[in-house]
Amino acid sequence: MSENPAATFQPTRWSLVQRSQGEGEAAKRAMEDLCRAYWFPLYAWSRRYGASAQDAEDYVQGFFMELVEKRLFERADAGMGKLRTFLLAAFQRHVHDELRRQSRQKRGGGQVVAFDPGEAEAWYEVEQVAGESAEHLYDRQWALTVLDHALERVERRAKEQGKEREYEVMRPFLTGETGGGKAEEGARVLGLTGGAFKVAVHRMRARFREALREEVRETQGEGDDVEEEMGYLMRVLQAGG
Repeated sequence: MSENPAATFQPTRWSLVQRSQGEGEAAKRAMEDLCRAYWFPLYAWSRRYGASAQDAEDYVQGFFMELVEKRLFERADAGMGKLRTFLLAAFQRHVHDELRRQSRQKRGGGQVVAFDPGEAEAWYEVEQVAGESAEHLYDRQWALTVLDHALERVERRAKEQGKEREYEVMRPFLTGETGGGKAEEGARVLGLTGGAFKVAVHRMRARFREALREEVRETQGEGDDVEEEMGYLMRVLQAGG
C-alpha cells in the first residue's frame, strides 16, 4: 500500500455502496471492497437461518451479483439508516425471493466475492454459538468486522509513522486478549520501562477507540447515535462469549 496520505484515504462504508453502483474500475473496486468486508456476516446469517453450506454460498454470491447487474443500491445512502440493518434486510429479501422462485444461481456459474467454501464453513463452525438466533449471529459477525476494520486503521497509522513493531507487540492489549506478565514481556521487547510501556499502550488504545468510533460512524444513518451503536455492538460481542 502506498504511503502517500492521499492514497490511504478510506471512503466511508456508505460511499462504497454508492460507488459500487457505477461503472468502470472505481465501481468494480468499491464492490470488491464491499463484498470482502461483509460477505461472512451474511453467510453466517444464512447458515443459522437453516441454509446448507452450498446454499449459503449461492445466496451470498447471488446477492452480490444482483447488486452488480441490477444496481439494487443505486439510490441507497446514509439517509436510509444503519448500513448493518440495511444490508441484512436487503439480503433477507434476496434469500426469500430465491426460496420462492426455487431457481437459485447455478453453482459455479459465477462469483463476485472470492472466498473458499471450505474455509467459510470451518469459520462458521467455530463462530456459531448454541441457541443464538440468525440475526444475533449476523450482528456479532458485523461487530467483529467493525473491530477488524478499526484495527486495520490503527495498523496503517503505525506503519505510516514507522511504528509497525510497536503495533505488533501492543495489538493484543487493544482487545483485552492478554495481560499480567505480558506487559513486562512487551516492555522488554520494545526496550521500554514498565511505566513507559503502559503509557504507550494507553495511547494506542485511545487511537483504537477513535478508529472504532470512526468505523461505526461510517456505517450509521443520518442522525443515528454512534455511541449507542458502539455500545450495542460491544454488548453483542460479550453475549456471544
